[in-house]
Amino acid sequence: MNLVICLLSTRRHLTAAEIARTVPGYEHDARDSRAHEAFQRKFERDKAELRELGIPVEMGTDSILDTEVGYRIARREYELPELHLHADEAAALGVAARLWQHAGLASRATSALAKLRAGGVDVDDAEYEDFAPVSTVDEALAPMLAAVNVRRVVEFTYRVPSADVAARRRLQPWGVVCYRGRWYVVGHDLDRDAERCFRLSRILGPVATTGEAGAYEIPVTGDLIRHVADAPQAPSRRATVRVRPGRAAGVRRRAVQILPRAGAVDRIVVPYTDARSLARTLVRYGPDVTVEDPPEVRKEIVALLTEMAAVGGAR
Repeated sequence: MNLVICLLSTRRHLTAAEIARTVPGYEHDARDSRAHEAFQRKFERDKAELRELGIPVEMGTDSILDTEVGYRIARREYELPELHLHADEAAALGVAARLWQHAGLASRATSALAKLRAGGVDVDDAEYEDFAPVSTVDEALAPMLAAVNVRRVVEFTYRVPSADVAARRRLQPWGVVCYRGRWYVVGHDLDRDAERCFRLSRILGPVATTGEAGAYEIPVTGDLIRHVADAPQAPSRRATVRVRPGRAAGVRRRAVQILPRAGAVDRIVVPYTDARSLARTLVRYGPDVTVEDPPEVRKEIVALLTEMAAVGGAR
């Protein structure tokens, strides 16, 4: 905080030596090499933290005669502009903040809400507690977003439903988007030298970053959502579902085949491409619907019910 106040209060670039003499906590004897090295490490760490918080610490000189680079914070770049949001827009931000709490980005969501409140926007995220999703977002989301921000190549193992063996992929990620309730990363596939999109739920294991930051340029034009929507759809698989008579009309409408009844219970076949997505649909009908086959869908339903029970118990 002292460093921010110092750099905001000056109109010229302050050298590291001037900052050391001005900012409390940086005092040291410049003739002592160990003390000076400690100051430099602390100063670099503090600058990095400020930039990570979105505070623009500028480097530069005020004259061609200056021999040492200085630092300052331009007030026009630091101050939040006046914001005017309607009630429904503020409500949408509150719901979005609840989502990010479950996406492994809680600290960023909290920071964003704090900045909005400082700008006079009334966003009460606690009011929208019931809108929070019961499931967590794909583990690959956070590392993909981080790679996009610094423009680094990523490597990951990807499973395609039509293939028996997962494959290793190398991608220059352009952005991450949500389409029809699923997260996708869009970018340039280095091995195929073409644009590709990958569903994050099909990534197996950790996402690794390789190479240097800023290794490629992200196209300034292009609709990532449209790219996902236009991508070829994976071939459908089929699940056998037992439905109570006269119940779950929404599931019945998806049926592609009707099987012989099991006692008083109807048996139907529904197509799907993603087990998790189908499980989210079926679990809404409670005991009126039971999955007979395949095991992967039953497993996802058990996982969802376990998550729901955990959330309910926490409240």
